[in-house]
Amino acid sequence: MEWVGMNVTQVREQIPLLANTVYLDNAGAGPPPVSVYAEMLKFLNEWRDHGEKWEEWLPDIVRSRELFAQLIEANRDEVACIPNVSSGLGAVATSIQLNREQNVVVSELNFPTNIYLWHTLQQRGVLKEVRVLKQVNGSIPLSAYERAIDDNTAAVSLDYVSWINGCRERIAEVTKLAHSHGALMIVDVFHALGVMPIYAKKLDVDVLASGTYKWLMGPHGAAFLYVKQEVLEKLQPTIIGWHGIRDSVIARIQAQEEVFGRPFDLNQAEPASNASKFEWGTWAFISVRAPKRP
Repeated sequence: MEWVGMNVTQVREQIPLLANTVYLDNAGAGPPPVSVYAEMLKFLNEWRDHGEKWEEWLPDIVRSRELFAQLIEANRDEVACIPNVSSGLGAVATSIQLNREQNVVVSELNFPTNIYLWHTLQQRGVLKEVRVLKQVNGSIPLSAYERAIDDNTAAVSLDYVSWINGCRERIAEVTKLAHSHGALMIVDVFHALGVMPIYAKKLDVDVLASGTYKWLMGPHGAAFLYVKQEVLEKLQPTIIGWHGIRDSVIARIQAQEEVFGRPFDLNQAEPASNASKFEWGTWAFISVRAPKRP
């Protein structure tokens, strides 16, 4: 979707809802622009008239990874296409090699998933403590992070912008604190991406996740997970699906092989070396259809 060069009126024309509505719920779900609706309709017509074209749809997954990587200035191999942010954060959290002496630091301004999943790990006994920092006048003071993060902190997991009050966390500064103690920095940017520029490398975060149906105004059913290359090598998924293996269908396409030209090796489960190891199952192709095929 290319709106560069358009004036405000032309941009508004790309969002039909604005012709008769003052829309204030983009933080919940953005209205679909003309181009998004057209691509989804095109997909449905193609599916209705010609049936499944699965192998032709697979390159759209690769293209969507590339587009998201460009958006946050990352490398394609560091990006996975996932169904939603909760799945991505859960996949990462359960891939960290935790021990019973460690803690995780979160904010009470986080979306609930980005708190509950850590409590679950603590309840299973693989984590000693979840430190939920309390807001002061609508934000978490940097001093609170300084007190909470220590050498036993495995990860700090925050929302870039709070879903509750719009508070913008001081991610770059908290990242430096986390890294100074050897902790991972995990950030949910869903309520910010599309409103403000977010660059993964500049922030130096280890993990970043976002969906597409808020400020990016895409459909439900598609999200993306960025994991820094150096961190990818350390995370070991506790489960893996058929799209997360090294010899996946997309890996075969990229190697110009027949997708089902040979059987899969069922005697082992070797994870992919890139972020696709967090892609467990089949994607919602209609939700990740790229504006243009590669």
